[in-house]
Amino acid sequence: MSSSEYDDAVRDLVNFLEYSGDPVKLERHALGWWVMAFLVIFTIVVVLLKKEYWRDVH
Repeated sequence: MSSSEYDDAVRDLVNFLEYSGDPVKLERHALGWWVMAFLVIFTIVVVLLKKEYWRDVH
C-alpha cells in the first residue's frame, strides 16, 4: 500500500467512524436553522405583544 492509498484509507475510516458516532448530525444542523428562525420570529411577536399590553400602564 502506497502512502497516498494509506492516507485515503485512513481518511475514509475516520469519516466513517465520525458518521457512525453521530449519524443524525446533518439532520440536527439543518433543523437548527429552522429553530433559530422560529425563535427570532417568536421574540419579535413577544416584544410587540409586550408593548401592546404595557401601553396603558405607562
